[in-house]
Amino acid sequence: MLRKPTIPIVRLGARANLPVVSWNGTELPPYNTFYYFDQLIDHKNPSLGTFKQRYFHTWEYYRPGGPIILSTPGEVNANFFSSYLTNVTIMGTIAQETNGATVVLEHRFYGESNPFPDLSVESLRVHTIQQAIDDLEYFANNVVLPMPGGDKVAPHQAPWIYAGGSYAGALASWSMVSKPGLFHAAYSSSGVVQAKVDFWEYFEPIREHMPRNCSSDVQTVLTHLDKVFSGGNETAIQEVQKIFGLQALKSPTDFLSAYPKWQFCDQIEMKAGVPGPPEGWGLDHALVAWGKFWRREYYPYLCGIEDPEYVCHIMNLLGYGQRDS
Repeated sequence: MLRKPTIPIVRLGARANLPVVSWNGTELPPYNTFYYFDQLIDHKNPSLGTFKQRYFHTWEYYRPGGPIILSTPGEVNANFFSSYLTNVTIMGTIAQETNGATVVLEHRFYGESNPFPDLSVESLRVHTIQQAIDDLEYFANNVVLPMPGGDKVAPHQAPWIYAGGSYAGALASWSMVSKPGLFHAAYSSSGVVQAKVDFWEYFEPIREHMPRNCSSDVQTVLTHLDKVFSGGNETAIQEVQKIFGLQALKSPTDFLSAYPKWQFCDQIEMKAGVPGPPEGWGLDHALVAWGKFWRREYYPYLCGIEDPEYVCHIMNLLGYGQRDS
């Protein structure tokens, strides 16, 4: 599974095509309107200048005196997260209940909010948790929001509430500790506040509660992959990678970080319309069926038109697919 746990994309459905209207009937910009803030490249060295940090914003529910509800999608492009401005999420619900305005701030180094035009070691020196927390503080203290009175809502003038989930939820906890007084309140959903390098337990509830035939075949395939890749036989490794359509990958680590590990039981366990027995279908069927699922469904969904070699290599460099929190 390439994707780490993160906050889910929330679809607005037909509402996405409707005008956004404030409480007094004023038509506002669409939810998916991007705004730009001049964020510091390095909060420890302001002389390096600024970069453009994108954010979504609406004052649909805002009345003077209300709070500013700030969130970030975390380690992902913000393009699909404008819905977090609305009351289909906890952020928008808080805003609606408190007459607040909502902001979704894109995290540095994701989407188009990049301090530097590359991912060199030198550039990534400013890709730290503390820099991300400092981004929240600098944004709150200096942004002029494009709403009436948007220049008079800094934390010393109006209450700010931060909300986030997964890594963005951990930022809530860390920010409250690192920046006491910055946020009036913070909401953390499934905040991953403890890092663990080999977090094998993450998938254990899935293994225990998935269909028995599927878990049997999954363990059979994983045991086979461990044997093949630890054996170092290049021909055998190529044969396995070809099943998944990833034969061009040069690094076994890239492959092992890439192959999907969930949402595939139907594809593995149904053979000629018949579900597998409790012990599963066995290695020969499960491995081929798993590879077919990757090639036909999972890879196009995850990577679109990008080359698998590029996507898997980049995801592995970023740590996606590793069993950590």
